[in-house]
Amino acid sequence: MIYRRMLIVLISVVMASAMIGCTKQVAKEEARKYNMQAYEEGTRESQMTGRGLNGRFLEDLQMAFREQNMRLTNENYVEDEVGNMTYQYRINYDSSQLITVHVYQDEASRERGIEELYGGEGDHQNAGMHNLVISDRDAAIVYTSTGDKTDQYTEQVKSIAETILAESPRRSSP
Repeated sequence: MIYRRMLIVLISVVMASAMIGCTKQVAKEEARKYNMQAYEEGTRESQMTGRGLNGRFLEDLQMAFREQNMRLTNENYVEDEVGNMTYQYRINYDSSQLITVHVYQDEASRERGIEELYGGEGDHQNAGMHNLVISDRDAAIVYTSTGDKTDQYTEQVKSIAETILAESPRRSSP
């Protein structure tokens, strides 16, 4: 009888420990989802293995800017409902100097999107802000500068953007 009780207690303790362990693991996974850690790990892995949609294109872009002593920082990413993607960076952590990369489904979508957002390709000045829009095929790179530092990197960005857009493969959907 005493052995039977001890066996029941032992089994209960083992089962309780197993449930607590599972609960902790589930809680950790949920926390990773909510703090975007899992998303960031997946994105980093897909870019490193070459499976990212625009991983190589973005790596080439960042390397070209680094070679000009301009670091692309504070990356943001947005995908719209039809699969057009936008990546945005600050140049050297400066919020008045932005690089925005748009990758559309096709060239016609890019033309419509850029017209709607910036009024078309080229130089656009208004209210203390300058946008330089350079595009090729399905993608566009936009340099936005504001305030006292307007046009600080215009020539470098123009050179980098034209080269990267012409040479680097990219695609906007799988």
